[in-house]
Amino acid sequence: MLLKQLVESAKTSSSMLIYDPFREPDREELVREVIGLANAEVDGPRNILFGVNAGALDGAVIVGISETAMGDLKKAHRLLSTLIEPVLQLAFIYDRINGKLVGTLEIDGCDFGPYFVGMDFSESLSLGQCWVREGHKLQSVEREDLLAVKAPALAKEPPRLLEVPDIDVGFNDDPQCELLEMTVPDTSDPPFADEKPEVAKTSRLKQAIKDTVGTVTTQILRLGSLGEQPASGTSEESPSGDGNDDAGKLFTDAQNHYYYEEKALKLNLCVCSKGTEEIEDVKLELGFPRLPDFDVADRIYTSPFDKRSSPEVNGRGYPQIERRDDAIFVRSTIDKLTPNSPQQALQSALRLAVGPGMQRRKIAIHYKLRGPHDQNLGSGRLKIQFGRVSD
Repeated sequence: MLLKQLVESAKTSSSMLIYDPFREPDREELVREVIGLANAEVDGPRNILFGVNAGALDGAVIVGISETAMGDLKKAHRLLSTLIEPVLQLAFIYDRINGKLVGTLEIDGCDFGPYFVGMDFSESLSLGQCWVREGHKLQSVEREDLLAVKAPALAKEPPRLLEVPDIDVGFNDDPQCELLEMTVPDTSDPPFADEKPEVAKTSRLKQAIKDTVGTVTTQILRLGSLGEQPASGTSEESPSGDGNDDAGKLFTDAQNHYYYEEKALKLNLCVCSKGTEEIEDVKLELGFPRLPDFDVADRIYTSPFDKRSSPEVNGRGYPQIERRDDAIFVRSTIDKLTPNSPQQALQSALRLAVGPGMQRRKIAIHYKLRGPHDQNLGSGRLKIQFGRVSD
């Protein structure tokens, strides 16, 4: 269910808890609540909703939560995965609704309970503890008692978890390469920038641009560094100023193609499993920092005059990109990980748009691998060192 729909139907039940938005999340309390919801006698995903005041006089009201609290929740949700057995599918989803930060911890795959605390964590949270949510009540129960109730539904075997192998992750063709040096491209002098105002005045704008450019790969673009370009996927006013929307779109498409394709740095990762069995459906997540002169293209930006049809040109296989206030997340799936066989992690290389402000700077890229049933296959950090602008 979409986050907005959850908020609209916000009501504490056996499948949803509305967390008090005026309290900081307590990790031990979240463990109990997740286990209680996972053990509830309901079908489908369960949710813990944050940033909504369900006790308002005029119904549920969005009050939002702070960026700090959101960061704590993201960390807490990863901790929960290690404290609860059997394995649950946990996902933390958040967005801004009416300008306020709202999130939900989604709990799915609750078919192999009863669920319980999988290790001693503190004096008040110890191995074997178990709870179940019934409407507004969270009740402590004995795992054996809950097992007796659920026994008829437990004919299915729980999913077999992999013996987690060592998996090397590196840059390009080398799974051992954890530091990559890249040269900042020179974007200071876009081609044909001087002709752009004149071309925009012609009545046959599209043909004039094609005649001036002369190729399908070199475009007319406005002057400036990466930081002055319009945001990826946004539109720009018509350069002719005469209301010609097609002209504005044409220049924006050409502009994006230049910075996000022609001048972009191409990046792929290499992965190699040291295990003994194939692993299918491996999910890879990368986290890049948000910086003024650095961006990751959200798709492949083709030339507005390129009419070829191919998976690469159309952007099929390009990773999923999510931009947040503090980071850029890249997600992709590796269909099959073959033992002791280095392979590229992405079907289509990432396009990194890098401006002059990144000269001599270093960035860290965080990665995380997940296997079937959301099993944690490892995480780590890679680094890119940017040199001076290329000639």
